[in-house]
Amino acid sequence: MLVLSRRVHEKLLLPTINASISVVALKSGVVRLGFEGPEGVPIFREEIFDAEQWKAQQQDRSTTEEKLGKLQHLIRNRLNAPMVGLALMRRQLELGLDGQARETLERIEKEMRTLRERIEEVEAGPVAPPAPAPRGRALLVEDDQNECELLAGFLRLAGLEVDTAGDGADALDYLRQGRRPDVVLLDMVMPRCDGPSTVKEIRRDPALGGLKIFGVTGMSPERFDLERGPGGVDDWFSKPLNPEALLRALQAQLAGRGG
Repeated sequence: MLVLSRRVHEKLLLPTINASISVVALKSGVVRLGFEGPEGVPIFREEIFDAEQWKAQQQDRSTTEEKLGKLQHLIRNRLNAPMVGLALMRRQLELGLDGQARETLERIEKEMRTLRERIEEVEAGPVAPPAPAPRGRALLVEDDQNECELLAGFLRLAGLEVDTAGDGADALDYLRQGRRPDVVLLDMVMPRCDGPSTVKEIRRDPALGGLKIFGVTGMSPERFDLERGPGGVDDWFSKPLNPEALLRALQAQLAGRGG
């Protein structure tokens, strides 16, 4: 044990962790100490420190950091082949080699399936089965035309009827014409009329009461200041989307409607 004498307001420096300890006050046999240092440095009073709990927390943190490191390494390595494959397929299509391009696409899809399986292994999560085909109508609101067409095509092949809108203004025009889908899949960041504005307009209209809205965004939902539930957004989905997870949510939603 290192024992040092210090007067009030004199400090002890711990340069290795960029911290300092100072004597703030002396009163009735009690020394008040002040600590200055990085936010990540934990400090405990001895009488409340639980060594076993601390050890368990550190082990959990170490496991999480190790898992994240493995995921980062895995994703960087496994994405290389699909990126090269896409470049190859683009050249093949430009040269009219449609058959070879289809073969390349199959190899890319195989790589992406493998990547997803490996990620699930690292996360120790079960491989989810394909979602059963839902039946119903969805309004897909997305300003990126390519993204909109791809997702609409996927949902249609899964059994849904899908109408599309390029932004919130188009979506509101669609709904005000009396056409009511079973669910609205709504991107949040769009020109003219964005997702939050669209949600608020829908919720103000009594004729659209109970309409289910699924928010789709690459940002944190908290940024949009929208209630979660019937008065705002019923559910959120993060980009990049997991199409099978979206289908499962739609299946559950539409099954509930039917019940």
